[in-house]
Amino acid sequence: MHTSWLTAQSYAQLSNQVQGAFIAPLPAFDIIKVSGADNRKYLQSQATCDIDQLNSENFLRGAQCDAKGKTLSVFHLLQQADDLLVVAFRDELTASMAQWRKFSVFSKVSFESCQDSMATLGLGGDGAAQLVCQLGFTLPAGNGGVSRHNNGVVLQLAEQHFMLLLPKEDAIALLNSSLPLAAPTLWLKQHILQGFCYLEQPLIGEFVPQMLNLQAVDAISFSKGCYLGQETVARMKYLGRNKRAAWLLQAKTDEAPAAGNDIEQQFNDNWRRVGQVINAVNINNQLWLIAVLPNDITPADSLRLKSDSAPALQLLPLPYPLS
Repeated sequence: MHTSWLTAQSYAQLSNQVQGAFIAPLPAFDIIKVSGADNRKYLQSQATCDIDQLNSENFLRGAQCDAKGKTLSVFHLLQQADDLLVVAFRDELTASMAQWRKFSVFSKVSFESCQDSMATLGLGGDGAAQLVCQLGFTLPAGNGGVSRHNNGVVLQLAEQHFMLLLPKEDAIALLNSSLPLAAPTLWLKQHILQGFCYLEQPLIGEFVPQMLNLQAVDAISFSKGCYLGQETVARMKYLGRNKRAAWLLQAKTDEAPAAGNDIEQQFNDNWRRVGQVINAVNINNQLWLIAVLPNDITPADSLRLKSDSAPALQLLPLPYPLS
């Protein structure tokens, strides 16, 4: 756990039992500031999203691929004056930063970690929109919209599902307020059920973006110019070569599988490995997870988590259509 602004004591006091709207610190997410005259042009050549569509009123969901089209990070990108802010899980930012710096030597662009100056929090639950307003923000215009207040920014990821970026001092003050606070796992449960994911270290560089459903959440532009890994991404779309997708699953179990944990499917009397866990959260012995599986999987298929207890997994409907 990254503790530059969240102490172990304050983290331990957070609960999964909050009812209704809540604010959850997200200490595992970091922010990178991308500056310089070429920052937009440079990221346009590196990201799956179309940077030309970014303005002060919206954010973009995108991905960073390696030369083979495998995903290094899934991020949220927003504008801050002349700079760009990239928000992602810490493991992903580390992987992307290494590549961005490697290819940026001939561009007027610089990268600065904001982990000592800014903090990331999540807002969710029934009434989260009202909680956004209670914090002094105007509600964003809709999914993909942003709202600014003082030095903070709210991103609307989905209905009643938000991300909040604050100066570190403001985030610390917020955790000492009377507002409803929750553990990060409560926000992650909602994130999973929205069909969103992020990559932890074992899975970085393992999947093309379509295997993570990024085309279904407007994180891939198929009309922009060239970017690293584009050939593979385009081949998956136009030649129909992608045979995998991210699916939602649940189970009654006390297990909390790690990223990369295998999922098995029953074929007659045998069980075979068919996929991997991307993100998972267990609250009160109820497991929710998002996993990469064959794209023709159905609720009739028998699935289980590969573990000592091997709990049966139930397929849940995605909140968006796959294409």
